[in-house]
Amino acid sequence: MNVVAAETELDRLRALVGPSEVSYEALQSDVVNAQRVAKEAVTEAGALRGRMVELETHLTRARQDQDFLQRRIDMSAWEGVVYRAQRRWRISVVPRVKRFTD
Repeated sequence: MNVVAAETELDRLRALVGPSEVSYEALQSDVVNAQRVAKEAVTEAGALRGRMVELETHLTRARQDQDFLQRRIDMSAWEGVVYRAQRRWRISVVPRVKRFTD
């Protein structure tokens, strides 16, 4: 069998069987790399989602603070005293009374 016939037969068999071992190994390494990149992307997306929730929490708190300060500006001195008393009642007294009744 001459060299040209052997190469032709080899090409024919490769066409029937599929890729060579070298290209199969390259495909396997591509798959492994693609899986690694996908995992990293999922991890980064999770971290970004967590950061987004944290920023939303900070934004909500800042809006509450702004709302509170705006209400304090609009209050008279007497309304401020009443507001602080009601707030103290809600925050401090009610939970303590609830512990005794539960």
